[in-house]
Amino acid sequence: MLEILLEEKKRHPAAEARDLCKLLYQSEFGAGHMAMDAEAGLARLRAECAACGAGEDEPFTDVGGGLVRLHLRALPALKLRLETVNGLFARACAPRGSVAGLEAKLELLRANAARLGLNGETLEAELAAWRAAGYPALSHSRAYRDLYHPAYRLVPASARRFLALFQAIDALLQRQGRARIAIDGNSGAGKSTLGALLAGVYGGNLYHMDDFFLPPQRKTRERLAEPGGNVDRERFFAEVLSRLGTAFSYRPWRCHEGALAAPVAVEPRAVEIVEGVYSLHPDLRNAYDLRVFLAIPPKAQAERIRARSGEAMLERFVREWIPLENAYFSHLGVRACCQLAFDGAAQ
Repeated sequence: MLEILLEEKKRHPAAEARDLCKLLYQSEFGAGHMAMDAEAGLARLRAECAACGAGEDEPFTDVGGGLVRLHLRALPALKLRLETVNGLFARACAPRGSVAGLEAKLELLRANAARLGLNGETLEAELAAWRAAGYPALSHSRAYRDLYHPAYRLVPASARRFLALFQAIDALLQRQGRARIAIDGNSGAGKSTLGALLAGVYGGNLYHMDDFFLPPQRKTRERLAEPGGNVDRERFFAEVLSRLGTAFSYRPWRCHEGALAAPVAVEPRAVEIVEGVYSLHPDLRNAYDLRVFLAIPPKAQAERIRARSGEAMLERFVREWIPLENAYFSHLGVRACCQLAFDGAAQ
């Protein structure tokens, strides 16, 4: 957080205590105070973009807390639809943070006031007044506005990591009005998280390959010997992929119950997302407009699975599921068939 504050001061030397407090507020609470319906948010975004024009701004700058500022003057070069930017901004409007979290960050500001070019006594007076008012959202200082003309939207930091993916989806929507996306890759790499983000930003449908594992009666020795054989790709194709673009229903398989769940009704959407290992089996991959691979190093993979599922489940992943996944990846050229691939443990 200190590095982010120092970078902000370096980029904007005239930044005052108020501007740094605003950054800390954003890192803790996001943009919840600006939440509005999608139509109103889009109209406001269009007006701001028209007023600020294009420029050479760095596209993204950090505020911490898993959020970044997406600078509006960079949008023409990024070729992102304003609807997409508005959808990303909506993710930053979700309730988050606490007063205790903000006050911990303000202690960091106090401890480093001199390094940040702030007068300690003036800072204390401003913080006391802000606290007495209940820590309302802050606007930038007049000096900051006059010198730097800030124009940005808070968005998840994943917008920066997956920028190429958002650009590819937007290009598909502009060219053909639809995008059908598969996200495959290592367990623990963040496929479900990314799928949920895309579905939220684009208002799309999201399907999970975990809902189509083989039932026990189909787990023959011959089937399980096939790379990627432990998913019911035939049922997934028949019930979902072959019916995209229409209204339909499908029944997820529930492993714990050992039975099919109640039907899930689906209405067609412009963006359809499939996430999960085996989504890019050769029998399925041609149904997608965009194929994405997420990778994660083994150590980070183990740490994430342990944190998510516990030690016992990690042992089963290592003994059983990860080797099956790796055989599927290597034998069927899964990563090579993808237009986009993202490495690393970040989400």
